[in-house]
Amino acid sequence: MRALTASLVSMALIGLSGSGAARSDRGGGMPKFNVAQSCREAQAIGGDDKNLAYKGCMQDEKDAQDQLAQKWSHFKPEDRRNCIEQGAAPLPSYVEILTCLEMYDSASTFNRPPQPVAPPSASPSSGSPPASAPPGPDPAPLPDAGGAKL
Repeated sequence: MRALTASLVSMALIGLSGSGAARSDRGGGMPKFNVAQSCREAQAIGGDDKNLAYKGCMQDEKDAQDQLAQKWSHFKPEDRRNCIEQGAAPLPSYVEILTCLEMYDSASTFNRPPQPVAPPSASPSSGSPPASAPPGPDPAPLPDAGGAKL
């Protein structure tokens, strides 16, 4: 039974490696994708001009790969691993990985605890507390509740 399981896992891994799956160094480097297959698949839903759809897809993938190369070290290693797994299947895509990482990055910004706000301090030159806002006009007098005549 173990031999059968091992064989099935090996066949699945071999199948993935030939289909353009992610290849990266073990040090957490950027994956190397063959996105041409992904873009050929996109041609099927690309409208009338299949060649334009393919070229546009390849350009989008190149732009995303360039952005990832610039920002890669900025992203958390755990987020990079998660997004590589999501972006590698069913068809590899740098656009998918970049979008995933940007969403993780935005979410972590929202999940940070709020920073305490320090109260305003006195001006160091005068040594006195800051002046308060000038008083507004005097409020109108309230009518006498004890039977005032109008």
